[in-house]
Parts: sequence; C-alpha cells; structure tokens
Amino acid sequence: MGFFRIAAMAVAGALMVAIPVHAESSVGATTTPPPPESAPVPAYQPLGPGSSILQPSLETAADIDAFLAPTPLAGRGSEFVQAEAATGVNARFLVGITWTENNSGASYLAQTQHNLFSITGSGPGGFVAYASFEDSIQSAAAYIGNEYAHPGGVHYRGGTIAGVGSVYAADPAWPVKVARAANFIGPSRASAYAAAIHVATFGQNQLTLHVTNLGYVPWDMAPGAQLLLHYRWARHAESVTGVVAVPAPAIRSAGQADIQVPGILAPDGAGWRLEVTAELTGPNWAEELGSGARDVQQLSEDDSAVAIGLRTRDRPPAR
Repeated sequence: MGFFRIAAMAVAGALMVAIPVHAESSVGATTTPPPPESAPVPAYQPLGPGSSILQPSLETAADIDAFLAPTPLAGRGSEFVQAEAATGVNARFLVGITWTENNSGASYLAQTQHNLFSITGSGPGGFVAYASFEDSIQSAAAYIGNEYAHPGGVHYRGGTIAGVGSVYAADPAWPVKVARAANFIGPSRASAYAAAIHVATFGQNQLTLHVTNLGYVPWDMAPGAQLLLHYRWARHAESVTGVVAVPAPAIRSAGQADIQVPGILAPDGAGWRLEVTAELTGPNWAEELGSGARDVQQLSEDDSAVAIGLRTRDRPPAR
C-alpha cells in the first residue's frame, strides 16, 4: 500500500489540504492502521420499462463495442458513452433504440440518411438526414435528454423508458423491446475505476489538471469521493513532494473535467520536472486509477515553474 496511501487516508476527510512527505514511520506494525478497502462498486441494474433513462449505464466504450461488433455501428461504442457523459442519457438505452428502430444501422433509413433513431424532420420521407452516424447519436442524445428526460421538457412523461415510449413510438411494446436490446450488453467487463490525467497549466501556485474517467463507475456514485494527488518537483538531486486532496468531479465513463488544484507551491529557479499521480479515495477506502493517472511536465533549463502558466500543452486523447 505504501506510505503515500497511508498519508492519503489521513487527510481524506479534508476538502483540500497539502502536506509534505516525510520518511517512513518507525512505528511498530502492531500500531499501523490497516490498509483501506477498495472503492465500493455499484451493482449492474438491468433496464426495464420503468427504469429512468438517466440511470448510469455502468458501461465503457469497449463493452458497447463488444455488442455492436457484428453491426454497421461496430467500433462506435465511444460515441454512445460520450453521449451519455455529455447528456446523462443512459448509453445502453440509446443503443437499445438504435437496435429497435433501425437494426443498429442496417435499415434503409440508417444507411441512406444516417438516421439511427427515426427522428422525424424535413429530410427525405419526413425523417432528419444526418451527416454521419456520430452526428445522429450525439444529436439524438441531446434531444432526448432535453425533451424527454427532465421536467419541463416538451415530451417529459416521468423520464422512464415507458414514459419516453408513450410519446416516441406507436408500438406499445417499444419500451420492452428497447430495454431487452439494451440488456444484451450485460455487465461491464472493464475496470470499475480508472482515469487519465494531464497537467494543463501551472501558474500563481495553482495547477489546472485535465481529468478523464476511464472506468465504468461515475465518480459521484462513490460516496465521499476525492482525487488524491501526489506531486513531486524534481531537479537533479533536489525534490519537493506533497499530497493534495480535491473533490472528485461528478463525471461518467468518458467524461472529462478541468479541476483547479491550489496549494502546490512552485520551487524557485528553472529546470524543474513536475510529476503528478492521482488516486481516488473516500471514507475508509482508496482506489488506484491505473497507469494513465500520472503525468509529467518537464521544464527546460531556461524555464521557471511559473512560466508554465504562460502556455498550455496539447491534451492527449483520452484513450
């Protein structure tokens, strides 16, 4: 588990705190606190007509790709999970609609107009024509999220699959068909918790960190979740290390957020190297986030740490 994890749990209750790292404690093993448990993982919930369309799907792009592999939508799992991350509309539900309405891209409407959801409009045959399948997925998710999912939406009927179907489709069996198709995706085979981080800027003793959730569990479903950031400034034989805890952003799989991390003081002088590693923690639990949860900012011998704030690095792809 290591000293960082033990030190991390000592500050996990604080909203935001920075501490220096010292040598390993010489306290005997009998008085050393036990290692924290792993983060709780919510159970997979099959969808039914009464399910909320905003219920987290608990899937990653790879999970949906496995289902879509034999269809014309093969390889487009990331577009469905990104649509959920942006709108909150369950990605499995969206896939279920495409299967029920247009055989996941195999229908004439889908092939000629990229219309996966049978959205009506001013295009040929009275249906919207989209520029691409991705455009259809993102546009339909936004439309359903705005008009069907929340009170005040023009077609809001409780925000359930049955409520959507009562307006969306003439077939009374539509909610059952959509839910059945969605449930063929099944429980996720990916990591529950994983992340990618990227140091975007540093200036005025405040670091901006770009974070992507690569696991299938939304972080707001983990009680008391915080991102625990271990940082290290290094230059030749010199180093300055510490730990900062910040509230974890409420993002679903493939969701992204920029978080501000004050309190990381830049050392004087030039030529420093900044390394940041993140883990997810909560009351009595901690979770490693994989190899992507680490980033390094290397300054040239002519750069000072504060100079990072004068430029931004290109963000790498989330996957």
